[in-house]
Amino acid sequence: MRWITKPIISVIVAIFAYQLRSRYLKDTPSLNDPKVAIEETFLESWIDYRSNGWGYDVYGPISKKGKNMGRSGDPLGWIIVDSVDTMMIMHNKTTDEAHREQFSKEINLAEVWIRDTLNYNIDSEVNLFETTIRMLGGLLSAYYCSETYLIGNSTVYLDKAIDLADRLVPTFLQSPTGIPYSSVNLASGEAIKNHVDNGASSTAEFTTLQMEFKYLSYVTGNSTYWKLSERVYEPLYKNNNLLGPHHQGLIPIFTNPDTGVFQGSVIRFGSRGDSFYEYLLKQYLLTGEKIYRNLYYKSMSSMQKHLLRQSNGKLRLMYIGEKDYGLNGPTSSKFDHLVCFMGGLLAMGATGGTPYSELASDSEWTANHKSEWKVAEGLTRTCYEMYNQIPSGLSPEIVVFNSNYPVAEESWWKSKSEDYFVKPLDAHNIQRPETVESLMFMYHLSGNEQYRNWGLKIFNSFVENTKVIKVADSGEEKIAYTSLRNVLKVPTRKADNLESFWLAETLKYLYLLFDDDVDLSKIVFNTEAHPFPVFDQSRLNELNLTTGWKL
Repeated sequence: MRWITKPIISVIVAIFAYQLRSRYLKDTPSLNDPKVAIEETFLESWIDYRSNGWGYDVYGPISKKGKNMGRSGDPLGWIIVDSVDTMMIMHNKTTDEAHREQFSKEINLAEVWIRDTLNYNIDSEVNLFETTIRMLGGLLSAYYCSETYLIGNSTVYLDKAIDLADRLVPTFLQSPTGIPYSSVNLASGEAIKNHVDNGASSTAEFTTLQMEFKYLSYVTGNSTYWKLSERVYEPLYKNNNLLGPHHQGLIPIFTNPDTGVFQGSVIRFGSRGDSFYEYLLKQYLLTGEKIYRNLYYKSMSSMQKHLLRQSNGKLRLMYIGEKDYGLNGPTSSKFDHLVCFMGGLLAMGATGGTPYSELASDSEWTANHKSEWKVAEGLTRTCYEMYNQIPSGLSPEIVVFNSNYPVAEESWWKSKSEDYFVKPLDAHNIQRPETVESLMFMYHLSGNEQYRNWGLKIFNSFVENTKVIKVADSGEEKIAYTSLRNVLKVPTRKADNLESFWLAETLKYLYLLFDDDVDLSKIVFNTEAHPFPVFDQSRLNELNLTTGWKL
């Protein structure tokens, strides 16, 4: 290629093009119409994938190479299925007719691929949790969006969802407790224990399947999906006395699926713990089952009592700590970016999706609701500061807040306000959604423009620092977006990796942050940002879909 054989000219052209774009970005639509700018970023990222990595589950935006995850080499639809509902939402809400036309084209291409190429009868072991939240959730949400926005053939998505769910169902039947093993072979139906951690299942993983399977029962009338997915709770709560003094509603992150008993004593709201709490509340919001609301409130009360802390820096930032040795052990100030979903979750727990202004004077707005709301505000501010004080404007994967445990080391980067540190190996960024997720919820529940301002700043930091530009022989810019190796150094070092949640979650939540027509009392997002409609109680009664267990 000419740009390789003439590197000096290529570099000059690339720098010139970058400078032009940098000047243009100051007047980009993101300042006047962020939704259009976010649509453009999505399309740039998606078209790069479609042009160079179409059908692959894993894609490198720099190398332009991809691969599939299963040992069979067959695709699972990881990126395509995860992204369809984002395109449907943007297609429905855009004010840019050129974008609407482009989204229509891309949705059709994805739908045809899902219908004609995607085949889940493959001899591959897949993770039950990831496959459920991304693929089953993505297909069901695409079905819902297709029906709601009248775009595409909704039957394609529902038929594929039923086929996939039926291949996942055996995992619930092969353990003596009903708590599924970590993985399943999609062709044989064989359930497979975790290959590490002595075969334990991640507690968050098997308690983050229920929204998807319950929605499938709601749509199809087949109660099997509902009944099997909820069976995990009875052994979890009873075999561990989970509400008793030793746990108080807070879970260790591993469970033995054969006994239903916790393994180890690590308690955290980051990886392997996070979405357990999320799905307690969201099941109630989705189905109206009060048992999950009550369990959620118990867990949140214990979180505030045992894990909620403030940093020792100038801003006294609020954070949720970790317990490595059970509730009676010391509280670590390690804080995953994953935990940043908690601002939005707590706000939804306090309001139920009704704007704060409509509730603040209500007699049902109790002291507990007020406390939840204040913690939601505090955690969201904390997560924004994890972006605001970083040189690139983008959060690292993990921070350690300034506290007595652990003690900071000299090699750790220190924030300007001295509220947190970043370890050298934790400075990467994979374009995670959790902070902008909370900003979206906080804005629509509070109406406070501050959250949009923060979101716009984060979006522009993503555009500035994760964009990859190549100039073709024709002079045309080829744009992609990728993960980062280090957010502490500018210009940033790029990693050759596109996570599907960049398209499925991060850009979707940013987009909805700037959308004026969002009613959080009518939709519930699964943990991969796939929206489902709140269930109609009359249909639940008609189908006899009720809670099948009790404490």
